[in-house]
Amino acid sequence: MNKKNADRVKTKFSSEHQYQDALKVLSQQQVDDALTLLNSIQGALEATISDYALDLTHDLLDDQTPQIVRTFWFSKGLRDYYLCIDGTGLIRAIEDKMPDRLFDQIMNALAPLYS
Repeated sequence: MNKKNADRVKTKFSSEHQYQDALKVLSQQQVDDALTLLNSIQGALEATISDYALDLTHDLLDDQTPQIVRTFWFSKGLRDYYLCIDGTGLIRAIEDKMPDRLFDQIMNALAPLYS
């Protein structure tokens, strides 16, 4: 995604997400478990990926599933790439033009969490 469009999307969702909506459809324990896993995933991505910047993360509630979904925004130069993972660890969406190198680094970072 080009920088201008990505910045627009990131600005729209950059405010602190409140989890009151999630508590309408998920228990407090489910929210806590999802956030614990998503924080572990974020830590693994931050520790492993060094040639792309992890600029922003934001959490949304997918009310159809229902699940908390965290979007991770990576950038390099004038390009931004996103990855969405839900509170169960399922990859829900990925930038269609994400470079193979970044995708490989993401998979390598996540592999120990899933074994």
